[in-house]
Amino acid sequence: MQTATETTALVILITTLLILFVCAAGVYFLFLYQKKRFRHQREVLELREAFGQTLLQSKLEIQEQTLDHISKELHANISHLVSLININLSEILPQTPQATKENILETKSLAKQLMGELKALSASLNTDHIMHIGFSKAFENELNRVTKAKKYQLTAVKNGSEYRLPAEHEIILYRLCQEVLNNVVKYSKATQLSATIDYDRDCFRLRISDNGIGFNPAEALEESADRKSTGLINMRKRASLIHAAFELKSQPDQGTTVEITIAHPKILNA
Repeated sequence: MQTATETTALVILITTLLILFVCAAGVYFLFLYQKKRFRHQREVLELREAFGQTLLQSKLEIQEQTLDHISKELHANISHLVSLININLSEILPQTPQATKENILETKSLAKQLMGELKALSASLNTDHIMHIGFSKAFENELNRVTKAKKYQLTAVKNGSEYRLPAEHEIILYRLCQEVLNNVVKYSKATQLSATIDYDRDCFRLRISDNGIGFNPAEALEESADRKSTGLINMRKRASLIHAAFELKSQPDQGTTVEITIAHPKILNA
């Protein structure tokens, strides 16, 4: 009788151990499956992000090639035509009646202004020129070009000892700033524009502010898909390409401020 009881107890114990082992094995394999699944999802997300970054980089490279081509065309062809117009006006000026000379002189002055605008625009589109003079000077030229065209009251401040960022970073940063300034011109209805560059020991920081009508950034992002507008999204993507922190602050009737922060080149290359 005792032997039968012990046998029954032993069977129950073994059965319990087997069930516990099967449960533990099931939990273990489920854990492995979930871990593998999560790793796969992470790899897919990383691949998608890498593909998106590569695609954006390719688009930006194509854009730079296009801008370079336009820049050369402006400089070589359109500027040449404006020069010919000015030369022809100079030749016919001595033979022109006094009553119309003033109009011709005014036209020559406008042609000269047009030539200056074309040269400034050509320089702003030329990648090699931007890399040669550096971001700081290129950004200063762009600010002057924009404020001259729209008659903004400009306040520009530069703090700290200037240093260069990696060349490809300066190009992307410059195009990003062009997009910010373009938005100011198109939408802000501002009268004042300010730009501050801080060359700190640990980071480069740029702030662009205006006193325009402002907007709601969250609503603008939500509506961008409906309007097929990718301006804000593209600016953030450009910033991510150069590992920059991009912050946009705006409220209706309170203007807009964009702040871009990039780690010091020594930290970036560390």
